[in-house]
Amino acid sequence: MEQTHSRAVNTPERIRALIERDIAEGVLRPGVPLDEKALAARFEVSRTPIREALLMLAARKLVAIVPRAGTFVYKPDAAELIALLEYLGELEGVAARLAAQRMSAAQRDELGALHERASAQAGDNDRPGYEETNLALHQLIYAGSGNTIVRDEIEDARLRLANFRRNVFDQPGRLRVSCAEHDAVVRAIRAGDGEAAAQAMRDHIIGKGKAFADLVLGPGPRP
Repeated sequence: MEQTHSRAVNTPERIRALIERDIAEGVLRPGVPLDEKALAARFEVSRTPIREALLMLAARKLVAIVPRAGTFVYKPDAAELIALLEYLGELEGVAARLAAQRMSAAQRDELGALHERASAQAGDNDRPGYEETNLALHQLIYAGSGNTIVRDEIEDARLRLANFRRNVFDQPGRLRVSCAEHDAVVRAIRAGDGEAAAQAMRDHIIGKGKAFADLVLGPGPRP
């Protein structure tokens, strides 16, 4: 975890951002308790800004504050995880449809180039490289949608799922499957076909959701 040396810069907002980063990167795992005293020592502040930061995180459902028990990194149950994935799929579908309608020619060319790079990385089984390109491809679609509300909602949902989705690419062949799913999305966006782009993106997120659910819940019927 990042150590800091200036109390002046450790505002509640900055503390929130750093704890949020630790949650997103898996440094703080779901269900882990967050000790106010230890956090205050880490950031060299009193407990007041720590509590303010934790309240901000609780408002985004990244931590849970349990009376008389403490504060914990939020750990949704299986049904909520699946619901979040369904929600993310619909949001990403909207972003893809809007991107197909609104992307500039330069953005469409960049999207094609990112997809080609991801295809090569998937073929080489380069997981770190593929994950980086995959993120860039999705973020370009969000930007191309021209809708900051949809983008922000997607980023919030992805953040809440980050700790659980990080191992999906561990499954054998998942890089190639993911890349093949991207192919339909990219072709539809570059062709300006909004409905096809939305459906392809929903299929992509649902496909990843199936892989995710198998990791979390095991194969079989879902609740």
